[in-house]
Amino acid sequence: MKKIIFAMSAVSIIALSLLSSSDGVAEVQNQDRTGAPGSAQSCIQCHNQPGAMTAESSMTITNIIGDEVLTYIAGDTYEVSFNVTSNTAVGYGFQATSVLTDGSNAGEFTNPGTSVQIESVASRHIVEQSTPSSTGIFTTTWIAPETGSGEVSFYMSGLAANLQSQTFGDAYHGTSLSITENTSGIEELNRLMDQPIVSSNGISMNAVVNGIVSLYDLNGRLNYTTSLIANEHLTIDASEICNGIQIIRFVPQDQFSFTFTPQSWRVVVQK
Repeated sequence: MKKIIFAMSAVSIIALSLLSSSDGVAEVQNQDRTGAPGSAQSCIQCHNQPGAMTAESSMTITNIIGDEVLTYIAGDTYEVSFNVTSNTAVGYGFQATSVLTDGSNAGEFTNPGTSVQIESVASRHIVEQSTPSSTGIFTTTWIAPETGSGEVSFYMSGLAANLQSQTFGDAYHGTSLSITENTSGIEELNRLMDQPIVSSNGISMNAVVNGIVSLYDLNGRLNYTTSLIANEHLTIDASEICNGIQIIRFVPQDQFSFTFTPQSWRVVVQK
């Protein structure tokens, strides 16, 4: 048993009966094996034994309306999907992090999805499996860092396992993804567009450029959308809005899409 524990990688999911493995190594062993700079030895040493099984890891980052992005807006919230695929695996695990160019934490992970937990190893934030997954799909939300943070790199270790209580026959694959900060037009649009006004009668706002305004709840469900032209005033009646926290998103259109960055506001509606 000692040999098995020593050999485990950060994404080991050898068997459901091996609690230390299925719980994630950041939690159990306080180890960072994400592949990020400064992390410990990767999983490949113990979980890439010769065999027929293969593994492939990938990451996708989407904004609140579900569009995949390769840039981020400071302070905005995104969903990150960590995916592991295989030809014959029974279960899957992963470990990942996001860092700035100096190796410090980039942004904040929140709202871990099914079979996902958030941990900390030597002050580095870690997301990993809390239990083995049969799908190989792990999700969490990520809040982008503050303005001026620059490039963010995500590092991921993924494991496909046969769940036979051995490391033999498992397959490991590590990957990384970098996104850049989107700063074009942010200051100018913030200066030109005022915060939407919320009252018991509804929401009102002025568009200074052509664009599309949409309202979402915290689950990303679209509650309202319409197109606006420059200098148009919009009033959304309270009857068309749900109570609670709403996300207002304005996406510039036409020639303005090349000059201004989409903006989001979080408001509380009380009727």
